[in-house]
Amino acid sequence: MRKMAATPDSKAENGVLDEVFIQEVFDTGDDILIKATFNSYFSGRLTPLLKEELKCRIQTRRLSEGKDELQVEFKAPVKNEPRPEELAKLDKRREQNRRAARKFREKKRSGADDLVKVTGKLESENNELRIEICQLKQEKDQLATILTEHIRLCHVINLDHSPP
Repeated sequence: MRKMAATPDSKAENGVLDEVFIQEVFDTGDDILIKATFNSYFSGRLTPLLKEELKCRIQTRRLSEGKDELQVEFKAPVKNEPRPEELAKLDKRREQNRRAARKFREKKRSGADDLVKVTGKLESENNELRIEICQLKQEKDQLATILTEHIRLCHVINLDHSPP
């Protein structure tokens, strides 16, 4: 079992451990503690040392309770290959997703085409109405001219036939 050196009471200005504490750690001769100290020193954080101290306290408590030392091994997670039915289900889902995406794109394209058709129809109708407006304006001007001429002539005729 390892012994922890005294916890650091002081830190340097930039958060790293002071040299007195580091010397105390070297004096313990514990390679794991020395490694944790270097990690703390270079990272500027106490986390590696705190983790190591926590491990030591847990081991000490286990030994005082008469239990064996706790050996923790971290293995890289094994990535299992999916089973054939899972692969089939995944393929089916991907195909379903492809079909849905294709259908959505077609619907979107169709909607856009419909909008283009409606826009074209409305623009042509608008142009026809503008032409009709111009024709009606010309007809109005012609009728106004005829009316003005008629009033002028009728007025002259009325003056000639006026009662004595």
